[in-house]
This record gives sequence, structure tokens and C-alpha cells, in this order.
Amino acid sequence: MKKRVISVLLVGILTVFVYRQVAVAMPSDAETVGMAEAEVRVYAVEQAEPLVLESMEEPEPEEDAAVVPEVAGDENDAMEPEVVGDENDAVEPETAGDEAADEEPESEYANLAIAQVNNYVNVRQEPTTDSAVLGKIYNGAVAQILDVAGEEQDWFHVVSGSVEGYVKAEFFLYGDAAVEAVDNYLTRYATVIVDRLNVRQEPGTDSKRIGFITHGEKVKILEMLEDWMLVQYTEDRTGYVASEYVTVSEEFIYAKSIEEERAEQEALREMARRMAQQEQAAPENTAVTPLTPPTTVYTSNEELRSSIVAYAMQYLGYPYVHGGKSLATGTDCSGFTCYIYADFGYSISRTPSGQYSSDGKSIDYSEIQPGDIICYGKSKCTHVGMYIGDGQIIHAANSRKGVVIYEAGYDNILGIKNIID
Repeated sequence: MKKRVISVLLVGILTVFVYRQVAVAMPSDAETVGMAEAEVRVYAVEQAEPLVLESMEEPEPEEDAAVVPEVAGDENDAMEPEVVGDENDAVEPETAGDEAADEEPESEYANLAIAQVNNYVNVRQEPTTDSAVLGKIYNGAVAQILDVAGEEQDWFHVVSGSVEGYVKAEFFLYGDAAVEAVDNYLTRYATVIVDRLNVRQEPGTDSKRIGFITHGEKVKILEMLEDWMLVQYTEDRTGYVASEYVTVSEEFIYAKSIEEERAEQEALREMARRMAQQEQAAPENTAVTPLTPPTTVYTSNEELRSSIVAYAMQYLGYPYVHGGKSLATGTDCSGFTCYIYADFGYSISRTPSGQYSSDGKSIDYSEIQPGDIICYGKSKCTHVGMYIGDGQIIHAANSRKGVVIYEAGYDNILGIKNIID
């Protein structure tokens, strides 16, 4: 009994001693962290002992797990990301995008890729080497890059001519290097404008005939002489044609689909059969088939110009397709002006550089009229548009915008070509 009394007295004395120590320490705590926090701690100590022991043993894990993470989580997940996301997604990118579109026009060659291979690159259905082959892009052919793909981002999603698919990026020149080199990859073609044009072994009418090309057929030009052209007649045979019976166009080479390649091979085989016949006795038919004239007779150039502009305006909003061969399904900047003029009986180059260097006559901006072609670029023409009046042009801008109307001075004007007068 005495031992119990002594134990109780010792516990009481120890408790009193602890209380006094806490009471003595409180003022210094209050001076350090502020009286309000000290008062809270004093209040906590005055509760029952089990609560004091729990608050001493478990507060740090509870704060780490329940208080600090929750507060941090609320701020990071609910407040900061939402505010940052709203500002970045709703304000900054849209504003930056609008300014970039207005102040820094996107070049139509910005996403160009040029094949750099010994023969050709397969265009596949998916970005893997075991995917189905949709077509082929031969060396020097160009494609428009739509996206980057593949597990290692080493494939390009491209469209070239009528073919869309995936190619290995390592086999292409792209970016600024492609923009600088693009003019080196233009190919000249001769299109026959007579009913039948003989192909000869040498440049001269007394040379042996090796075959013929019919009206509208197109062959690749290998060399241009004064009155004759060396052309790729069949896959493995060249020959000469008279320059006066063909029109010359400059074009890029594009991918060929499996079907297009089969059709081309059949055409080459047909020419080879003609070559086998040797056409020795066949006279050269030089009757020129005229271009399709405009359906309306115009009383003045002003009326013609107005009709050309009105016709071009019908295609506002149509898609941009690099190398596209139709106004209806989409084409690029030089294709747009080329095909507009073709429908009015004018034959002009298919490329921006060709239209700048070879077509119409050069005039000053002070002389510009609706229907004239404005050529843009720094040292070379990389883009063209058709002037529509009031300081504006209509043009196939790029794959993102399609056919749109811009201010004529939106980019550096290299020259202006009058096609009509």
C-alpha cells in the first residue's frame, strides 16, 4: 500500500514538474512563432494527457499525408494548372497564332521534302517497313510533309501527287535545305501540240525516225537545243523532237501510285511498239490542234481581266494540294494561276520560278491590273498570286489555309507579270 502511495506521489510530482517545464517554455515559443500560435499550443496542452501524447507522436505523418499533400495537390492540380492552362490554351497560343499568320506568312515550301535516293522510296500505308506499299517516290521527287510519325519519330506522313502515306525520313532533304534546293529539282516536259510528231534518232528532218508521239502526250526533256529537244522516248531509249511542235512546262516530280506506275509502264510499252515499227514511210503530221478558246468573246482586255478574276474567285476556300492538277480538287500556288489562265486559252509555266522568268512581260506595281500575277520571294520566286484589285490577291496560300484572299503586299514582291497585254 505504501509503495502504491509512493508511486502515485512520484507520478504526481513528475506531472507537476512537466507542466511547469511546459509553462516556462511557452513564452519563448510565443516570442518565436507569435502569441496566437503559442496560445493554441497552451490550449492543446491543457487537454487530457492522451490527446497531448497523440498530438506529439502523430502530427508529422498526418500533416505530410493529409494536410501538406492535399494543399499542394489542390494548388497544383486545381488552381495553378487550370490557370496556366486557361492562359496558355485560351489566350497566348491563339494570339500568337493569329499574329504569326498575319506577320510571318507561312511558305508553301516550309513542309517540303525531296527524295535523296539511288532509285526510289516506298510509300507505305503505316509507318512500318512491313506495311503495305501504296506507291513509290523516285529520286528528286517532292512530297509535302503532313506530320512526323513512328515510335522514334523517324517517319514522315506525306502526300505527293495522288499518293498519301508514310516514308522513312532519313531518305529526304527537308526544312530550310529543301527550300533552298527546290529549284534544282524542277523537270521540263514537252507536250505535243500537233496530231502526230515524229521522234528521230538525231536532230534533223533527214535523220532516221524511231517512232512518234501523238497530240497531248508528254515526254521528259533531257536537253534543249535551238530547234530540237532530246527527250526520254521510252524507258531505255531517247530521241529528238522538233521544238516548234511542243509546249514546254516545268514541273516537280511526284510519287506514283501502283496504278499510275502500271499505266505509265503501259504507255512506255506502247511507245516501244511504235519504235519497233520504225515509221519510215509515215509522213510527219504537223497540223496544230488549237487550245480550247474561251467560251465568250470579250470586247476589251478589261472585260477579259474581270472575267478571269471572277472565275478565280469561284475557287475561294478550295484546298491547297502541292502538285495538284485540278482547280476542283485542289492545287498549289502556281497551279492555281496556271490552270485559271489555261481555261482562258493561255499556256503559262506550272512553277513559280517559270512564271516569273518565262511568262508574260514584267511591269511595275504602279501599272498592275486585275489578273496580273505577283511573284513573291527574296532572290528567287517561291510563290505567286493573282491580283484582283483594291490592293488584294487571291492565291493558293498553303495546306493550312487553302485558296484565300490576302493583301498584295503581305510578303516581299519580287516582280509582277502581265500575261494578257
